[in-house]
Amino acid sequence: MIPATPGAARARSAAEQFLRRHHMCADQIDMEAELQKLLTEMDQVRAGILDRNGNRVKMIPSYIGSFRTPVRPTPVTVIDIGGTNVRSAVVTLGPEGILRMERFLSFLTPGVQEETDTAGFFREIAQKVRANLCTDHIGICFSLATIPQRDKDAVMCAGGKQIRIKDMIGKKVGQSFREALSDLGMEADRYHITVVNDTVAAALGGQDGHPGSGSSAIGFIYGTGTNLCYREKESGYMINVESGAYCGFPTGDIDDLYDQSMIDTGADRFEKMVSGGYQGGLMECVLRTAMLEGALSPTTYEKIMQTDSPSIARSSRITSMDISAFSTDPFGSDHAGRIASACTFSPDAESDRAFLYALFDGITARSACLCAITLTAALMRSDAESAPALPAFITAEGSTFTKQKDFRHMLEAFMSDLAAERHGFSYEFHTVEDAVRKGIAIACLSGSNRGRFSV
Repeated sequence: MIPATPGAARARSAAEQFLRRHHMCADQIDMEAELQKLLTEMDQVRAGILDRNGNRVKMIPSYIGSFRTPVRPTPVTVIDIGGTNVRSAVVTLGPEGILRMERFLSFLTPGVQEETDTAGFFREIAQKVRANLCTDHIGICFSLATIPQRDKDAVMCAGGKQIRIKDMIGKKVGQSFREALSDLGMEADRYHITVVNDTVAAALGGQDGHPGSGSSAIGFIYGTGTNLCYREKESGYMINVESGAYCGFPTGDIDDLYDQSMIDTGADRFEKMVSGGYQGGLMECVLRTAMLEGALSPTTYEKIMQTDSPSIARSSRITSMDISAFSTDPFGSDHAGRIASACTFSPDAESDRAFLYALFDGITARSACLCAITLTAALMRSDAESAPALPAFITAEGSTFTKQKDFRHMLEAFMSDLAAERHGFSYEFHTVEDAVRKGIAIACLSGSNRGRFSV
């Protein structure tokens, strides 16, 4: 915490004025109006009035149906392709649910450091998870937008998260992985491959061991990127919203400046405003603007930006971990945090430290406010009902959700206001260990849901 001194109070006021001037304050957002705008777009995309291929939510139905409990222990190879890392394990399910998880692997997602093609992308993954391909079932979770198919494969329909795969659009994930296995001389046809989105996997895996735990299952991802899914009341489908692609929230001029530096300018605006993979780059733009306006000393700014190892994933010098470390320990007393250390070189150290602390707090509050709007929209279009006997079960996954200082507390405060008090919903947040990998395995042994109307 920052001591309550007159100088710190002036710095906090300066941070609030700075954020307000650049339209980045949470209290500048009309939550109800933004909720209605988002709901309108969700409904129009779902009805086919708006093309889901534009810079907007996707509203993609999943064909994953009811879980088929195996009569004997059945191992599944799970491959979670995230925006920064690929994680793999072998998950064994039995009549009692998840029995064990083993053979954990993790490595950098191809296409993050340098551009690749679809064949090279999946060939590298297949090579690195080869030791885990000892089962008949393979489940692949792909964090980029895909269109699920009735054969439980999925067609890649959009990039994002600054992963560069130059010829991916229109190709199938499972089929591409199977071709990579064949290229490695493996018997690819022996495998049953299921492809599932990470939010759907989180919703499925989150309720493992929690039967009857809520009136509705919602998956919420807040890590490198952000997304959510919910079970639609009318059809029974799990709907992958691809909420990170939403471009309707009000942005500030610094948000726009940061977006102009991206390879996908104009796309995924919500994700770029809030998620962990973009926080460092956005904060670089914020701090540079603050320095140019005289709100932050050039000495502190230059020290913060001095590094020989920019973030691999997003080519930014600052990361979400740096921000969270400073917010947790602004004086660097427990560890040598980069931002805390940078402040010590400035003749305005006290003012800079208090300004940055308040600035990061304000940006976190805006992120929590916007995420609360998307979650409330999911509740309103899900099979959850106002004032139910059991609360909706929200499985929250992602390192930014679990590690960003005060984010969860702020999110729950905004949810209490919007979802609970204004719209009467009851819900519970749960973080379930390995929810995504568990959900991938469950999806592999689940049937296909054809829903109650065509999509």
